[in-house]
Amino acid sequence: MTGGGPAISGTTRLIVAMGDPVAQVRFPEVFTRYCAERNIDAVSIPMHIPAAGLADAMRGFRVMQNLIGLSVTIPHKGPVAQHLDRLSERARRVGVVNAVRREPDGTLVGDIFDGEGFVAGLKHRKINLRDAKVWLVGAGGAGTAIAFALFDAGIGHLTIRDVAEDRAAALARRLAEYWPGRVATGTPDPAKIDIAINATPAGLRPDDPLSFDPSTLRADAVVADIIMRPPVTKLLAAAEKLGRRTHPGHHMLDHQVAIYAEFLRLAP
Repeated sequence: MTGGGPAISGTTRLIVAMGDPVAQVRFPEVFTRYCAERNIDAVSIPMHIPAAGLADAMRGFRVMQNLIGLSVTIPHKGPVAQHLDRLSERARRVGVVNAVRREPDGTLVGDIFDGEGFVAGLKHRKINLRDAKVWLVGAGGAGTAIAFALFDAGIGHLTIRDVAEDRAAALARRLAEYWPGRVATGTPDPAKIDIAINATPAGLRPDDPLSFDPSTLRADAVVADIIMRPPVTKLLAAAEKLGRRTHPGHHMLDHQVAIYAEFLRLAP
């Protein structure tokens, strides 16, 4: 570290954090700090890439010799898969990607760590998942990854709600192939919910409405959010005021960083 920041030279490897928007993305600072603390010559930078420019960007990434990977966020987690050469078994099952490794020959390999990171964060904070009844609001890329990981971790039942009802229904059908009889869509009986999760972009802006009303939940229910900026969203603030236990979004990323580094074959 020099001058308060990472040392960057012509040998520094690059990891791009891509999304639309990217102002809320914490990955560049968290991952760059992780590398600097371990004397790994790599940094991450944000790139604001609109949906219309995704194909062009992916073609460009293939030829960037010092680019070793991508961190993918909204709205690209689903669409980016069609621009990749290979997917991990996990990414194929879930159908979304949030990590891409660029091989030396330009081959692009995709994986998904959102679910694993989210579940690891819950376990780290001793939030019980075994047989839990969970309400997941948001069936996009992150929500899909979280849903699969929650079932892998042993939850009992999952109810999914999304503004696009067909998207929630499609995810429920996919999950039911593996866990029949344990998935529903819509708004559940809040008295039966152990963990309620916002997996939508609602909360990025101060005027966003709450994705659900935490006051309807039991006093011992956990309210979780995947939004990382602001660190305390309007939903979490409302839940805290009611005395509910909250789980901020930064845990999902914090517990992915080491997984990302291994995936990108970065070693101290």
